[in-house]
Formats: sequence, structure tokens, C-alpha cells
Amino acid sequence: MSVSLVAVFIPLLLMGGIVGRLFREFAVTLSIAIGVSLLVSLTTTPTMCAKFLRPAKDERTISFIAAVNGFSIKLW
Repeated sequence: MSVSLVAVFIPLLLMGGIVGRLFREFAVTLSIAIGVSLLVSLTTTPTMCAKFLRPAKDERTISFIAAVNGFSIKLW
């Protein structure tokens, strides 16, 4: 999606005349912003999710024990 957005702004970047000069800064600024957003979404966001959304080891153990106890009660 980011590549298609940048591709939309390429004709504005290459446009000639007065209108091209007016829109050149706009096209460059938005293309750079979209590129930075792409970089962050592919690198930083998954890293932060892996770090902050991981449950603590104690919580996983308690959940596993509770699930095993719950299943053993249902089986009896």
C-alpha cells in the first residue's frame, strides 16, 4: 500500500511548469513521510509488540495449571 501511495505522487514530482513547482515539495514531503511510516511499520512495530505484549512467565504457568485443573475436573 505504501509503494502504491508513493507511485501516485511520482507524476506530481515529475510535473513541469508552475504547477509542478508548486506540488514538488508536497510530493517529496509526502513520499518521505510514507517511506518512514513503511520503515517503522516493518521494523519497530513488530519489535515493540513482541516485547510489550508477551505475558510474564508466572502468568503463563498459572494459566496452564488452571487449564489442566479445569480439564481434569471436567473429565471426572
